[in-house]
Amino acid sequence: MIDIASPVKVRQIAVSDKLCKGCYLCIWACPWDVFEISKERNWRGVKKPVAVRIEQCRACRLCEWYCPDFALQVIVSEEEEKRIKEVEEKYEKPWFDRLKKRDKIISKGVWWLED
Repeated sequence: MIDIASPVKVRQIAVSDKLCKGCYLCIWACPWDVFEISKERNWRGVKKPVAVRIEQCRACRLCEWYCPDFALQVIVSEEEEKRIKEVEEKYEKPWFDRLKKRDKIISKGVWWLED
């Protein structure tokens, strides 16, 4: 069985100098306390977030999702990517299938009946 809370082998968390504006939503969103604010400013004058505890990262990608400027990218190995896809197939696909069924029922205008 795949443990979805176990650490994932994250190779790198890339933060773009060109895109990051220093809003720190990624730091706020990370439940694993992976990021800290850099001591130095980049060429734009921004103290961008730095992944200082990358070994704690679970590759949940909440930092990517919360970043309004798409400045972050969580990079994992190919084997870890396959493992993440297995978890998605096992847990997320049934949920989305259920939502599609719900939307189909709602589209008929009779939302309290099941088909």
